[in-house]
Amino acid sequence: MAQDDRYRSRRDEYAEVTWQAVVTAARELFGEVGYSRTTVQQIARRARVSPATVYAQCGGKQGLLRTLMDAWTAGSLVREIIDACAAAPSAADKLHVLADGYVALYRSSGDIIRIITDAAAAAPDAAQFLETANARHHEALVEIVAQIRKAGDLKNNLSDQDAARIIYYHFRFEQFTLAADHFGWGEDRARDWIRERVEIALLDT
Repeated sequence: MAQDDRYRSRRDEYAEVTWQAVVTAARELFGEVGYSRTTVQQIARRARVSPATVYAQCGGKQGLLRTLMDAWTAGSLVREIIDACAAAPSAADKLHVLADGYVALYRSSGDIIRIITDAAAAAPDAAQFLETANARHHEALVEIVAQIRKAGDLKNNLSDQDAARIIYYHFRFEQFTLAADHFGWGEDRARDWIRERVEIALLDT
């Protein structure tokens, strides 16, 4: 490897480590004190970089919030859930896989969902990110509903759009955490109870 290539590799590696440190710091601070109350200076201090680096590498607070939203809605886990649903043989099996997928997604990104939802109430840029997140969520569900329809068990009076809305209504983060946390049911009971309601609403049984 040429010296220039080694230098470029080290530089790229350092840039990646720095970027990840800034994203992690922003995620922690947004969760602790809220998006609106967090400053670029606080993020820079926690990540041990300069404020200029936060702007240059991550686009400031707005760029960081977008990065977190993308991690939640466009990360590899979302595609894995869709593909796992496609591989499941029956419509009921697909809903089982989807329910497990929601639990996995909420475990990995529940704090991000809270951050963006809370920020959307006060910050116009955050509200736009929440709209984008919801649109991506709906698109993924429409893809899964099309798989369920292909399996032959979706009720005939339901459009793919309405079936996706029914799943979203039942499994959205607020509903799941209400059952799992506030009711004290835990993740497994909340998942199974919601999935059963969705099966009744969507499938010819």
